[in-house]
Amino acid sequence: MPRLRSRAIVTLLLAAAGCRHVAPPEPLPAGWQVLVAAPRPFAALYRLSCCGYRDLILTVRAGDGRLALTVAVPPGGMAMAAWVEGAGGWLNRVKEGCREPLPRGVVPVSASASLPLDPDLVTLLLAGMLPPGARDLPELPGWVEATTEELLWRARVEGPEPHCTRVVLTRTGAEEPVLVADLERPLGYTSGVPTLPRGLSLVAGSVKAKLTLKAWQTSEPPSFPPWMSAPICGAKR
Repeated sequence: MPRLRSRAIVTLLLAAAGCRHVAPPEPLPAGWQVLVAAPRPFAALYRLSCCGYRDLILTVRAGDGRLALTVAVPPGGMAMAAWVEGAGGWLNRVKEGCREPLPRGVVPVSASASLPLDPDLVTLLLAGMLPPGARDLPELPGWVEATTEELLWRARVEGPEPHCTRVVLTRTGAEEPVLVADLERPLGYTSGVPTLPRGLSLVAGSVKAKLTLKAWQTSEPPSFPPWMSAPICGAKR
């Protein structure tokens, strides 16, 4: 059974990787463990294409297990805002002037589309880092895996300076991935640790999103946005 499961893992990852990794992958680069670290809180600005729209402006503030997101339509119209924590979050219904609760393990990328992730996983993914406990995957050289609360995280790590190039997330005990992410090279390195990737392409079921990094900086963890005082959608006023 373990051998059959190992073959299934290899088949799954190769299928998810597509033509990019048809050739036998290179082994893990030396020092890949530098990616197993908690990212510092940051603020980032992305160009976002998702859900039938292009050239949207996504801002992200991440840290301490919290996310503050906004999506704007140039030249400045607000399309969506969200506040997400480990236990759940809130979506700002801008046009309606109210806020709507979000279930745990959901991060919206638009008013009608979301990714099956929690804030900690989103922060790791955007930072190009690996979860605690990441270990090499002997069945497929060049890949590592880690188990989070409900998801199995597998990532392709390339070198010579270690950086993640692909992440495949599956539910524990399942084979079909819930999310596949391609990561571009980081902007640079600070003390051997990569900065944020230049861009990400995400596929989660029918949701496809492409993020291109425009600016980022370390910052304080996000605090409650002003719109959190808005009434709950559907509540009697």
